[in-house]
Amino acid sequence: MYRLLQKFERARPFTEAEAWLLFRIAAIGEACGWTLLIAGILVGKYLMPGNDAAVIIAGQTHGMLFFGYMAAALGLYPSLGWSRWRGLAALIAGVPPYGTLVIEQWAAHKRHNAGFRTYRDYLRYTSLVATN
Repeated sequence: MYRLLQKFERARPFTEAEAWLLFRIAAIGEACGWTLLIAGILVGKYLMPGNDAAVIIAGQTHGMLFFGYMAAALGLYPSLGWSRWRGLAALIAGVPPYGTLVIEQWAAHKRHNAGFRTYRDYLRYTSLVATN
């Protein structure tokens, strides 16, 4: 089982840019699913009391988007260059409402600043840019 996991992690079927786009779409879609579910609950409670149609439709839609996000987080973490722990954090972030937006913004920040691991790296970069 461990060898299969290692083989999957080495495969990286998507480029980093493709994987990032797919992950962002899944994360934002799942957050929209939460909004739809909350709206369905409010409609079912206040606008159409006793009629659960809005909750059922919104709940099924949110469920499909949730499973799509989970599949994206599981399937894309190697292509994104994430560790297993970061992939697990992305899975856990799908549980609370709007947690996918938080993990997506955090990952975007990490991705944007990935070139500067330390302040020393930043100083080296600025000194190279300033001299050219």
